[in-house]
Amino acid sequence: MSDKFSNFKKLCVSRIKKNIAVSLKKKCSNPGLYAPMKYVALSGGKFLRALLVYTVGKTLKINLPLLDQPATAIELIHTYTLIHDDLPSMDNDNLRRGKPSCHIKFDEATAILTGDALQSLAFEVISEMKYKKINTSTYLKWTNYIAKCLGPKGLAAGQYMDLSINRKNVRIGTLNKIYNMKTVMLIDACVMLPIMLVKNISKNKKKIFMDFSRIFGMSFQMKDDLLGHTTSTSVLGKTKMNDNHREQPNYIELYGVDKTSKILKENKDRIINILNELPYDTYYLSHMVNIVFSRKY
Repeated sequence: MSDKFSNFKKLCVSRIKKNIAVSLKKKCSNPGLYAPMKYVALSGGKFLRALLVYTVGKTLKINLPLLDQPATAIELIHTYTLIHDDLPSMDNDNLRRGKPSCHIKFDEATAILTGDALQSLAFEVISEMKYKKINTSTYLKWTNYIAKCLGPKGLAAGQYMDLSINRKNVRIGTLNKIYNMKTVMLIDACVMLPIMLVKNISKNKKKIFMDFSRIFGMSFQMKDDLLGHTTSTSVLGKTKMNDNHREQPNYIELYGVDKTSKILKENKDRIINILNELPYDTYYLSHMVNIVFSRKY
């Protein structure tokens, strides 16, 4: 990682941590909820989704303060999904980011309510009309886009399918559909929300960004599956091979380690070619791609 991108990454992570901390302190007056919300939201995450928001914005020459709301909202949403994923009735994982999961640190009821509160806070953050430079219609579009990512055609549906499917009968098309709803759609939001700040951006440019987002998002999930089978629990910060313990489908189950690794390499090449089609300086996006494809946990 170059010093230039490393400094940009540090700046963005610092911004997102500060924004989350301020939002929690300002919006949550209940100490019983504040403690678990802070514990999970600021407990050592990588903040990659928020970083992607800032990186896309940087590519489009958008000032960072205008990206704070979508970056913060998406990170809060991601955090809420992790809390609910870890619940005994879902993925049943007692470890998250190297620490006890929310329902272990506190209790199951508190974990459910903490996730609910973080999701609600995300919508409060994304819809608050803070900047005159951002028009009302953009705030509405942001809120609507996020809602679709999470609802009955998005994350909730993907999680339901993931829990209910028999991995012995699953095919790659079904697995791709599950992962598209569970992972890719929120990655799409990281790309599309900054784009909504740009006036008169062409349909072709939007399409190129979406092509990037789809392959990047699916590769993000593939990398997760690969690391979940090849990396120790202590490095991952969550239980190794938890999908297998729960008998839920994953790319390693269908493709194996070698083929999954091969597809990831091919996808990275495809992403680089897509970025070359954009009439922007893609220096920061290229480094973002390298971070995701080379990550160890």
